[in-house]
Parts: sequence; C-alpha cells; structure tokens
Amino acid sequence: MDSPLDDALNLSLRTWLDHDPQDSAVSTFISRIQSQRGHFKDINEALLESEIASPNDAAAPPEDPIEEDSTPAAEDESNPTEKLAKAKAEMIDLLGHAHNEALLALDFISLAVSLNAPDVGMSTMSPALKAAVPPGCLGFDRISRKVDKAAQEDDKKVARAWKMEGLNSAADALLGASKKLGAEVEKETKYWEGVLAIRNDGWLITRMPKERNVLGVRYGFAEAAREYKDKGIGALRRNDDGTVRMDDVDTTGVRGRAMLRVRIVKNGEVVGMSTQRAGKNDGSVRDMIRRARNFIYEDELFFEIMKEARIFAGQGVRTSEDAAMIELGEGKMAPLDDDTVSPPPSNPFNTLAQSISLALRILLSYNHRLSLQRRSKPPLPLSNRKTTLPSLQLLRPITTHLLHQQHLNHLTAILQKVRLFSTTAGLTASYTIRPMSNTLSKTIKDVESAVETFIHLLETEAIVKLPGGWTLGITMRTVLQRPVHGTQYVVTTSHDGVSIRLMGENRFSSQDEMENYLWWCLERSVVNWIRLTTEWKQEAQGNEMIGSKGRIRVEVVGAVGLAVTWGATGARDEKFVWDGTEKGKTLAELLVQIGG
Repeated sequence: MDSPLDDALNLSLRTWLDHDPQDSAVSTFISRIQSQRGHFKDINEALLESEIASPNDAAAPPEDPIEEDSTPAAEDESNPTEKLAKAKAEMIDLLGHAHNEALLALDFISLAVSLNAPDVGMSTMSPALKAAVPPGCLGFDRISRKVDKAAQEDDKKVARAWKMEGLNSAADALLGASKKLGAEVEKETKYWEGVLAIRNDGWLITRMPKERNVLGVRYGFAEAAREYKDKGIGALRRNDDGTVRMDDVDTTGVRGRAMLRVRIVKNGEVVGMSTQRAGKNDGSVRDMIRRARNFIYEDELFFEIMKEARIFAGQGVRTSEDAAMIELGEGKMAPLDDDTVSPPPSNPFNTLAQSISLALRILLSYNHRLSLQRRSKPPLPLSNRKTTLPSLQLLRPITTHLLHQQHLNHLTAILQKVRLFSTTAGLTASYTIRPMSNTLSKTIKDVESAVETFIHLLETEAIVKLPGGWTLGITMRTVLQRPVHGTQYVVTTSHDGVSIRLMGENRFSSQDEMENYLWWCLERSVVNWIRLTTEWKQEAQGNEMIGSKGRIRVEVVGAVGLAVTWGATGARDEKFVWDGTEKGKTLAELLVQIGG
C-alpha cells in the first residue's frame, strides 16, 4: 500500500529566467520552425492535427503484434521531422564522400606536380600523403599512339552522318514551325479582318472587362438603364479556321429570346396581338450582334414598362407578376408582356396592338436621347440634396392617347345623336371636330420635336351648331399630370342674344356631366327655335311653353331622343319622340297639328 509521502507534491523553487527579446522575435520563430520542420509548404492542417493526436496514439498499449511492427514505419513515413532528419543525414554522408573524392584527386595531382615543381606540389599535398610517400615519386609522360586511318574514316563518317541527321531534323522542325506560323498568321489576319469589318459596320470594339487579352463588341445602348449598361457587350473569339464568332448572348431576357408582346383583350378573349419580328438568323457574327442588340433592347423596354406601371398603378394601368395592363374601356384592355417570338394569329385589333408596340419602342429611344442630352449638359453645383432622375415616359403618353381617343369616340357618338335627333325633327344641326388640334400647328424639326408633340397635353376642339342659333365650342383636354390626371371638357355656349342669359364657359371633369349638359343645351336650343318661329311662349325660363290651345314640354334624353309632350288642361297628355330614325313628321308639322 502506498504511503502518503509517495503522493506528495514535489516543488522546485527557482528564480524566473530572463528571456531574451530576440528569442520571441518573429524572425527567430521562423528560423526555428524551418530548422525543425522544414519549409512551410510541407506543413498543412491535416499534418498538424495528426501530430497532435500521435502522442495519445503512442501512449495506448498495442493490441496486435502485427500492428505494433507496422506502426513505427507508418509513423516514420508520416512524421516530416524524422523524414527531414533522415534526408539531412543522407545528404551529409554523400557530401562527405564527395569531399573525400575531391581531396584524393587533389593529392594525386599534387604528387604528380611535385616531380617538376616540388614547392607547388608540396603546398597542396595533405599531411597524410606527405607522411606516406616522398614528393616527386610519381612521374608521367606523353605516349604517342599509332593512328588507325580506317578507324578515323569510320569516325568521320559517323560524325558526318549524325551531323546530317541533326541538320535534317532541325530543317524539318524549322519548316514545320514556319508552316504553323504561316497558318497562324493567316488565321490571325482573317480574324482581324472580321473584327475590322464589324467596326466598319459602326459597332464599338472594346476590351472585355473581366477577361484579359479578349476583344468584345458593345451592342448595348450607352444611355440604357444602370441594370443594362454592363450587359450589352459580347466577346469576339477566334474559331479554328480564323473566323470571328461571338458568345451566344442573345438570351438576355428572363425568358430567353423574348420580345415585347401587346395583346388586345375584350371580355376575356384575345382579339388582337402585335407582330414580333426578330429577323432571320443566318448564323453570321453580324446577325448575332444585331439579334443580341434587339433582344437586350426588348428586355430593357419590358423592364422600364413594369417599373413605370407600378408608379402609375390605378390611373388606367394595372400590373401583375409578369405583365402590365392598360384599360381601353368598353371591356377592352391591352396586356403588355414579354414572350418568345411567334407569329400572331389573324385578329381584328392587330393594328392597334402593333401601333402600341411600335410607339413604346420609339418612346424608349426618345428617352435614351433625353438621357444623352442630360449627360451632355454641365453638371449641377455640388449640394447635399440627392438628384433623382424622373421615370421614363413610356406608358403615360400611350395611356394618354388611348384615353383621349376613347373620350373622343364617346364625344363623336354624342354629337352624332345630337345631329340625328335634330335632323329627323326637321331642324338644322351640325358639328365639326379637329382631333388633337394642338399637335397640328407645330413645326416638326427633328425626331425629338416630333415625339414631344404627342407626349404631353392632347387637345381636341369641336364646334356644334344647334337649332335656334345656339353654338357650342367644346375643348377636350387629356393629360395624366397634375392637376388634371384625366380628361377635362371646357364648353363655351353662345346664341343669338335673344335668350335671357348668356351661359358662358363651363368645365366638366366627367363624360356624364358633359353629356347631360349637351342634352340640356339641345333642349334649350329647341325651345328657343320654337319661341322664335311660332307663337308659343316660354314659361319661367324652363322647357315648357304655352300656346292658345294648351301647353307643350320639350325634353331630350340621350337614351330616348328628342321628345315633345302636349295636352290640354284636364286631358291626357300625348308624346312624340324623334329618336334618330325617320318618323315622317317634323317638329313644325307637329306644332301645326297641336294648333300652336
């Protein structure tokens, strides 16, 4: 049984050693590590982990004698320190042998030299050689050998043959190199001719930003959005025959080879679709560049459309996950999306869809020019305020035109009813319309001025002449900017001056208000015509008139027509309506029949 003294803790009390600062320097650590472990390239994480685990493995008792014999060999092979020490010992042993051979050769030469120059030979002889043999005991002389002419001729022939073979081999190598160099020169010349032809076509040749010594062609647009400036470049590489090829970069869109598609949908059914033309692909590099430019243009166009559609959501534009929709009225809408190139089916509204798609492409090019003009101007003074660029005007001009055309069609339909109601009643009425009158007088100087004429306010003027000398001037303005954001109607009313009051100018912001006012004007103009041409008298500035045999009431309802109601006091009223179809009786004849 062990005594308590055996388990006692033995302590050694000594003073702390003064460490030399040089021992903790990085240079000292590096030299020590290299002397112990060798070069750093032989040290890795797996090796260090194996060394950390090796003491524990060595302390464990071996269970299998076979493994006990093989473990030291494996450890020797896996321990770089032992391998380095072993290699160092072998290198020192070989250096010792070489040094000994060099000393023996020196002693041999010194002993031979001591025959004719004793002082020189003795100065380089080793002490062991001096003690073993006397100086000058080794002599040498030149021996003349008998020359064999036949052997000399054979040696010359062999040497000549080897020389000829070497020269032929060198000539063949030079000839092959010259042919290869000539072929490379032809391929390189052909490649640079192709690159020069691309440059002569107007394309910009530049270096690839992420590939050294590789040329590229910039087919994108310099004024494109920030997301597309780095996409519009393709590498020009050399084929095996020297021709130029460009990397297949025409799949720029999210859906690959996609182009903008405009459809006209009415009550859930597609009634029109735009034409998508990507051009024929003949496989040439010029065609690839052109197609890549077209596809990246279409991709940017759809990107900007979706970006603007989210800003103008609720103002006649709706968005979904992959499409923007413009409301056209009468149950029609125009979805804008990108799809693969495919021929459209034959539909009645294909022309409208194609016009919208062409207008969107023209507007994108116009916005590129505006961006170039902004970049060409001197920069603004430095300030803390961040300059925000306005959104591109793509959907807003298109929506303005479609909304204005929709309201113009509605106004034309109302004026046609006004004329029909009046003419079938035997009255005189007419109208003239100048669609988009504010765009007709401007002089078009360049492309910018041609587009600017149609991207802002649109104005249509109409002159309506009604019975009784009434004249209406209608100005319809459509704009999707503050403060209107829609269509405004300005109606000026004038008549012959006989009426009691002048109506002046009236403004309406909805179609229904303007339509009701036109029916009211037609009603009052008919009353004024009856008052001027017959004996009927207007009562209380209203639509009722009193005659000698009763009273009449003039009414105009858009869905019904021009109606005249008459009857005597206490009797049943009668009614006659002119709804735009021939009734065979005019208003004047009706009044005569009533007995006015």
